[in-house]
Parts: sequence; structure tokens; C-alpha cells
Amino acid sequence: MAGPTGIPRSWLAFLCCLFAAIPFLLVTFPPITDLPQQSAQIRLFLDTLHDPVGSAYKIQWFTPYSVSYLMLGVSWTVFGAQNAGRMAMLAIALFWVISIHIIASRRARSAAAATLSCVFILNHMVYWGFYSFEMGWPAFLIWFSLGTEESSEGLSLRDAFLWLGCAFLLYISHVLWFLAGIAWLLLRGMVFRRPLKEIIIRLAYVAPLVVAAWIWYPSIAGSSMATPPLWGSSPIERLSFLWLSDAAIGGIKGPGDLFFFAAALVWLLVSIFQNRSNLKSLIDKELLLAAAVSFAFVLFLPDKYMNTIRFSQRWMPPMMIMLLLAVPPPVVRPFLRQTTALAIVAAFSLTTTAAWLKFEQEELAGLKEALASLPNSPKVLGLDLVQKSDVINGHPFIQVFAYSQVLKGGALNFSFAEFSPCLVVFKDSSPKPWTGGLEWFPGRVQESDLRYFDYVLINGTEQIHAVSRAQPKLVPVTKEGRWRLYRVQAP
Repeated sequence: MAGPTGIPRSWLAFLCCLFAAIPFLLVTFPPITDLPQQSAQIRLFLDTLHDPVGSAYKIQWFTPYSVSYLMLGVSWTVFGAQNAGRMAMLAIALFWVISIHIIASRRARSAAAATLSCVFILNHMVYWGFYSFEMGWPAFLIWFSLGTEESSEGLSLRDAFLWLGCAFLLYISHVLWFLAGIAWLLLRGMVFRRPLKEIIIRLAYVAPLVVAAWIWYPSIAGSSMATPPLWGSSPIERLSFLWLSDAAIGGIKGPGDLFFFAAALVWLLVSIFQNRSNLKSLIDKELLLAAAVSFAFVLFLPDKYMNTIRFSQRWMPPMMIMLLLAVPPPVVRPFLRQTTALAIVAAFSLTTTAAWLKFEQEELAGLKEALASLPNSPKVLGLDLVQKSDVINGHPFIQVFAYSQVLKGGALNFSFAEFSPCLVVFKDSSPKPWTGGLEWFPGRVQESDLRYFDYVLINGTEQIHAVSRAQPKLVPVTKEGRWRLYRVQAP
């Protein structure tokens, strides 16, 4: 409940949902790298379900990442192919907002801190399109809340149902969150000296899923996903302000993310200073421990492991959220505290929206026309010959060509169906006859690669398109914008 001069918590949650939704609602193609490929999984799923024998793909019904595909499938049904990925990611962002405010309410934490922590929802994981990992965070908060409840002294059917159900939700969200949940169960029990019997019973409840994860792991360990751990930075280097800011938000180029990260740090420092005399009694020790563990992941885990990029950085946004909730808020009037937090979240939403609109209008110019010019079931080669955005960090263009499969079906030079944990994978995993890795290294394309495709979708400058038009095997279909479609001349 809000104080007599404060804004009701429900209104703060509603406004946070609104600010999180604005960027998604004002663009058609948000700058989310993996969104086209993830959405294309639903197209492949529907096509394979319709013709399982004739299809080149097979459905993996028991992949541990099912819940994100369920979300995409529902979004596809409700909003259509073009909007499925965007609206599914919007739904996940809203889940983050709601789960943060619910856990803050259940643990009597500051509504203003819960509001400010929503800055870390549109983080680098959203921009890369880590659907499954994003889905795992609200599931982990449910697990976290369940772990703080008193349980029966002995075996209980109710407790077994709750623990197994929550563990199953973690498992089908993302296996990393499932492992983190098991680790948290053990760590919390040791740090807060919970009875050994309680820990053993709770582990017994979730044992079937531990066994399932143990059985599933060899299938990925022996696949193309099995890459060795890679550390690109040391723990000391990761303590720099720029590195931490990029790990906490890291979506948009420019000083904006630095400002919002700094605002959260100032909030924390002021809070700690003003409450220093009785900080120990005011802090939420369980949230603080969870934040500390997440920060240890940030500092010491590799940058890439099992073909999973930003392996350590992805724990930073949850860490900041839990830390903001754990620490008591600054000692000012509730209304001023809440409006300050709301103003920061609103500013973050507006700067994000402005960046997304600029990205779509300038850097995706011509994409809609190119996609509309494709026939059904084309074989499309995507070449991102620009690669870097002036607006968005990372590589927001490398999977854009997969929108052709989302909207028109057909085949691509690269598909997430090559990744063993996905919902839909190739039946035949043999190497493709054209040059591999063109989504990352388009400059390696050979003229001989063109014979395997009907169309080429190119992201390029005017100079690049002038060179492309001069190629005897490429016939321009669209002639305006950064993204243009070329038909491959039949031999």
C-alpha cells in the first residue's frame, strides 16, 4: 500500500507497463537481432506440422526452451506473422514489470525502487533477442518467492506440486535459470541455516527435472552448440563503469545508457548513506544475497560458452533489480521519491522510442518494400554489408533477412533450425553447399553461392548497391532504401 502522500503501487506498476510498451507499439521492426529467426521458428513449426513427412525439418517437442516458443505461437495466432515476435517480446517486458512490482509488494520493498528498476528491463538481452533467458527471469522470481515460504515439516503433496511446477517452469524457460534455481535453493539453505531435512525434501520434489536436465545435456554437448568457454575480459576489467553500464543496459549508442545507469547508482549510494545507521535492519538479506550471487556470475563467468554470447553480462540486469529492491529507498517524501523514479523511467522510455524510430526509418529503409516484393516460398540469401548501426549497439542487422521466411516461408542461407536446442531443427544436419557464416561475414560470399537462391536481400550503401546492380547475375527488384531485393538470374 502507498503512504498517505504516495502514489498507489498499482498505478506505478501500470505506468511502468505503459512506458515499457511505448517503443514496441510505435515501430514495426524493433532493433532485436534474433527476433526474425525466433519468429521464423513458428513458421517452420506450422509448415512441419502440416507436412511432417515432406518437410526438411522436425519438431523437438521436449526442448527445455518451450515456453518462449509458446509465447511466440500465441502471439503469432493473435497478432499475425509480422507482429508475432515484437508483441511476444512486449509481453515478456510486461511480465518483468509485473513480477518486479509483485515481489516488491510481497516483501514490503519500496514501490519507488521497483519503479526505478524497470529501467533495466529493456536491456542488451532484449536487443539481442534472448527470448528464453528473458522468460526465465519472472519464473525465477516465482521460485525465489516460493523458497521464502514456510513449508511442511515432512513430505507434502501440495508442496510437491508447487515445487515441481515451479521447477518445470524454470526448466522450460531456460536451462540456465533452472540451474540457477537449484544453486539458489542450496545456497540459501546454507547461508540462512535452513534445516537439512527441508533442503533434502525440496530437492526431492524437483529431482525428476534434475534427471531430465542431466539426460538432455549430452545432446547439446555433442552438437554445434558445444563451444569452449571464452573470456574476453578479466574480472578487474569488468569493474569499469563503461563495462558495467553496457552489461546493465547496453542497448543504444550514445551517453543515454550511461546516464540511466549512473542515476541508479546515485540512488543506491544516497539510499545507503541516508540509512547507514540502521541499514542492517532495513535491508532485505535474501534479495541482497541473490544480487551478490548474480554479480559473482557477472564478474567470473565467461563471455561466451556453449555458443551462448554475453554469457556473463546477461546476469547484470537481474542483479541491479534485486539490489535496488534489497536496499531501503532514499529518505525523502514518498511522492517525491516515486515521481523521481517515474521521471527516470519515462525519460528512458522516450529516448528508447526515439532511437527505435530512427533505426526503423533510416537504417531499415526499403525493408518493407523488399519483403512485400518476394513471392511465396522463396530461397533467400541475406547479405548485411553494412553490419554496424549508428543507433544500436551490437549487430542488429545480421538476422533481418529472416523476416522473408517469417512472412513468405521458403528457405534461407542460415536458420536457427541449425541449432540443436531450438523448437524446429533440420532433419539432415549435413553442411550446406554454399559458403557458411554469411550472416556474420557477408564479404565471403562467392558468385557460385548465388545458384542456390532465388533472391538476394542486401543491406548496403548507395555505393554497395551500385556494385550489386552491376553484377550480371543480379536483377534489381526494388531500387530505393538501404535494404533492396535482387532476383538471381537463372543460368
